[in-house]
Amino acid sequence: MILKTHEDYLRLFNTDSTQGDNEEISDLSMQEKALDRAWKNRDFEIEMYWKRATYFWAFTAATFTGYILVLRFHQNISVPNIELLIAAMGLLFSISWYLVNRGSKKWQENWEKHIDLLEDQITGPIYKTVLRRKAPSVSRVNMKVSLFVTFVWGYLVLNHIFPDSETVFSLNIDFRKSLIILLLLYFILDVTGVIKFIKEKLLGKDNGVIFDKREINYNPNNVE
Repeated sequence: MILKTHEDYLRLFNTDSTQGDNEEISDLSMQEKALDRAWKNRDFEIEMYWKRATYFWAFTAATFTGYILVLRFHQNISVPNIELLIAAMGLLFSISWYLVNRGSKKWQENWEKHIDLLEDQITGPIYKTVLRRKAPSVSRVNMKVSLFVTFVWGYLVLNHIFPDSETVFSLNIDFRKSLIILLLLYFILDVTGVIKFIKEKLLGKDNGVIFDKREINYNPNNVE
């Protein structure tokens, strides 16, 4: 069941159930309980988001430290391709970090949308009435940093696989310097919102919210 409108969503809380001495449960009572659960789940997702971020930050720092130490003392290490191995591990875990960030952000936003849809008749629109002032999203900045770290590890892996790739398509362009410049440029444009602005202008922006009710045959892999 796909829920596209506010009315479709609130219709889920219509009930004819009874409680105790056959006293009817009001729709508003169900919405109050649902709002309270949504707040708790939202706070839990935020707490877990930053716990996971701290874990990946620590691992990334340790991996970079190990990589630098190996480069510094590689002549004393007998393990072949140890630099490539560490860089590949860093790439794998940075990709995981980025994907975990996306998953955590999705569930945080899920409960925030529930709050938006439930709060009007219970507490008023206090949560979705926000100060009109542009500011970066802290969690999204963290997501962009994890993506940038992924690019860095990807560059290091390519640097070890293709150590002699000094030019691009036989042109007089330094491959490594060009890649670093492109990574920095992409990161700056992404964090400052320029890329998002361009995407919205080219592809259009859909501000609608669509929920998919979890049924027996619900498959989260079919949901964006």
